[in-house]
Amino acid sequence: MSFNLGRLVLMVAMVATAVAAFAQGAGAPPTDLHQYPLPTYEEDWRALQGVARTDLWDAVKFVPLSADGTTSLSLGGEARATYERFGNPDFGLTPPDPDGYLLQRYLLHIDVHAGSRVRVWTEFSSGFENGRIGGPRPVIDEDKLDLHQAFVDVTVGATGPSAAVLRVGRQEIAVGSGRMYALREGPNVPLSFDGVRLIAHAGPWHLDSWAARPVDTTPGVFDDGSHRSFDVWGVYGRRVITLWRRSVGLDVYYLGLARDVAHFDQGTANETRHTFGARVWHQGAWAYDAEAMFQVGRFGSGDIRAWRSLIEGSHLLADAVWSPRLGLVLDAASGDKNPADPNLQTFNAMFQSGTYSGRAQLLGPSNSIRFEPSVTLAPARQVLVSAGLGFYWRQSGDDALYSISGQVIVPSNGVTDRYEGSRPTVQIDWQLTRHLSAHINYIYAFNGRFEAQ
Repeated sequence: MSFNLGRLVLMVAMVATAVAAFAQGAGAPPTDLHQYPLPTYEEDWRALQGVARTDLWDAVKFVPLSADGTTSLSLGGEARATYERFGNPDFGLTPPDPDGYLLQRYLLHIDVHAGSRVRVWTEFSSGFENGRIGGPRPVIDEDKLDLHQAFVDVTVGATGPSAAVLRVGRQEIAVGSGRMYALREGPNVPLSFDGVRLIAHAGPWHLDSWAARPVDTTPGVFDDGSHRSFDVWGVYGRRVITLWRRSVGLDVYYLGLARDVAHFDQGTANETRHTFGARVWHQGAWAYDAEAMFQVGRFGSGDIRAWRSLIEGSHLLADAVWSPRLGLVLDAASGDKNPADPNLQTFNAMFQSGTYSGRAQLLGPSNSIRFEPSVTLAPARQVLVSAGLGFYWRQSGDDALYSISGQVIVPSNGVTDRYEGSRPTVQIDWQLTRHLSAHINYIYAFNGRFEAQ
């Protein structure tokens, strides 16, 4: 087979501004009263009650609706414009787009606290694509206007920081490292779920459990609905332990999935999959993150046995010029051993973060081995510059290359070469103000022998 990849270039210029856009990372304001977290429903602006308003948007971030402020309103939103240009997109399998195209995304949310026990969160989303040859890509590029989130939180039992919260309705779900459940921030159209969720505490453990269905993205107006043949559920626990005389995060979890018409290089069948995972991590001058996952279940008439393991480490040279942080990651996930055997070994990353292979989102972790050194610099207080060089192999020479969403990009077709290629990438993140940020990303893909066949 021949895929004439030759070169693949991505340039992204992203500007985010809003009534109250996110302000994470370098340059985030030090005050605790003006934090814009992700997911945005983690915002809580009730701390503005009774204090001096110091920001232009404070007037709409906390609007008391009762004399004591226990019933209140908060408004927020985001506007984002992104320019993308690819050369030889999808490994040369998609028509070239030499002039690039423009993506726009708008979010508006309304947050109402009705007393100390009830909260109602509503968020609308609108996404547009302009100028792309072939039109918008399904699911991720365009959704003209829809209800992105609409849920009710009810506090169960005692109130306070350790209260249990029952959440019912349409919502984003992101847990842990984002390697299985992450916000769909890279693409133009975000992802949400229809379901029920319970967030609680049990001793030192913070527990998050849910049963839900992903929301299907369709490009029209208020036409998105639950995927009727795709169910997900899970329990995620995290706590802090002492390891090597340091406070270390420990996560353990179980994730379930059942869907009809699942596609892998081996074929198409119903899939039921159970993921058991554990993670230990520490942040600081010396940082590390190690995670291991094992999957069992059924794919058609066969059994599923799949795995993923990774270790990521970094070190901050705080006294050096531009405070460089040196990083290294080794990430491996299983692929199918024999397409003629009904048993399946391809790992399913479910709702993996799009940053696995850079903002270009060229590859997902299924059937992949990634080795990537990187460096992040802070040339100014509000600016981060990061660069990395990722090397990729297929874990199994008998399985395909998969996208972030788990779709087959390049089938194996009997080609046994495993080296997929390398990806030098550079990114600049500039937090111009609390409410405005700019991001530029460039990535170049060098062919491996697999695509050159």
